Amino acid sequence: MNIKPTLVKTLLATLVLSNPVLALESDAALRVAVVKHATGTPEIVKGQFGSGIKKLNRLQRDEDSFGSSMGLCVAYLQSKDAVQSESACTAAINSAKKINLRSAKADYLKSLSYNNRGISRYINNDISGALSDLNAAVLIDKNTITTGNLALIKQYSFKQENLASTTSSLLSD
Repeated sequence: MNIKPTLVKTLLATLVLSNPVLALESDAALRVAVVKHATGTPEIVKGQFGSGIKKLNRLQRDEDSFGSSMGLCVAYLQSKDAVQSESACTAAINSAKKINLRSAKADYLKSLSYNNRGISRYINNDISGALSDLNAAVLIDKNTITTGNLALIKQYSFKQENLASTTSSLLSD
């Protein structure tokens, strides 16, 4: 039983009330975030990932911004290009580190950038990297998105470990 493809297929758009972020979530509640009102965000939320990626790539050539990197991270993840997604998520983290504000909002945005890369790494089968990023996200800002994703990925990895252990036991008998 492979849980990850099901999660990718069921990610749906929803608005998070905490400004300035939109989140995409699934029935299983794994969530990623894009910056509200950023270039490409309307297309990403509508599921038009290709056109969102085109707009964001044009923008990336002219400027390196947190919002565009977050958008590319989510758009690539939704379009099942997890390798490109992880690269864009890392760019978002690097942009977030340049934010020299020490405020709750800045910490929230930094936390979401680690959260997004954690989800991308999980989809890429890098469970250790995913858990590391999600733990970092929670340490930066303990919010419902990061804590929920960390709990779910811990649960999924526990179930996969148990399934692998049970399968191994059955095969050795």
